[in-house]
Amino acid sequence: MTRLPLPAPPAAPTTNALEVRALTRTYGEGAGAVAALAGVDLAFPRGTFTAVMGPSGSGKSTFLTLAAGLEPPTSGRVLIEGEDVTDWDEEARTRLRRERVGFVFQAFHLMPYLTAVQNVELPVRLAGGRPNRARVAALLEHVGLADRARNLPAALSGGQQQRVAIARALVTDPAVVLADEPTGALDSRTAGSVLALLRACVDALGQTVVMVTHDPVAAAFADTVVFLVDGRLAGRMDRPTAEAVAGQMARLDELVPHEAVTV
Repeated sequence: MTRLPLPAPPAAPTTNALEVRALTRTYGEGAGAVAALAGVDLAFPRGTFTAVMGPSGSGKSTFLTLAAGLEPPTSGRVLIEGEDVTDWDEEARTRLRRERVGFVFQAFHLMPYLTAVQNVELPVRLAGGRPNRARVAALLEHVGLADRARNLPAALSGGQQQRVAIARALVTDPAVVLADEPTGALDSRTAGSVLALLRACVDALGQTVVMVTHDPVAAAFADTVVFLVDGRLAGRMDRPTAEAVAGQMARLDELVPHEAVTV
């Protein structure tokens, strides 16, 4: 009697929402080549809030671009929930960004002719799906805008627009939310409320947030800060305070490259 092969056991679920391995991005060729990233290893466990910091030109924006699949790395790997997405074609990367990666930008990037509720629904509609109206309503309530659901962006303050953007980032229940200077266009009081909301997304909803920022006060809302210098991982800080982060940013020349870091 022929024995059928036993099915392989299911793979153990990864605890990392996002992971990059030996990530490198070089622009230009020959003597004029510039290494924006030079072999960065980072892992971001599910349900964590991480701030990525560094001076101008350190590679933090390039890191976010590669992690989001907006452009391919020169070398290295990008994994979302343990799945290697590095070599996916543009169509697949577009689906990845719509369904498994949430985005929060400094400039909000809301559609001006869509209401708050329509902006939140947009990623689902672009993916060809039908929005779960109960989830959309719950997210708007979570960000404190249930009573502004029918307002256009022009009728909302900057802080309210960023709250809509956060709800939009969460609507597909993504693996990771990437936030690029999310409070850069806001006053300090409004920025604090937006950062507290991102913190609540991690603590109350179990989301994973990776935030690029230059602001030590913003970084203090995170569980961990990782520092990039000249395209390389140069250090980390757990349980950061604004004062400690500011002090470290003032001594970046003392940071030395690290090997792989799990945050």
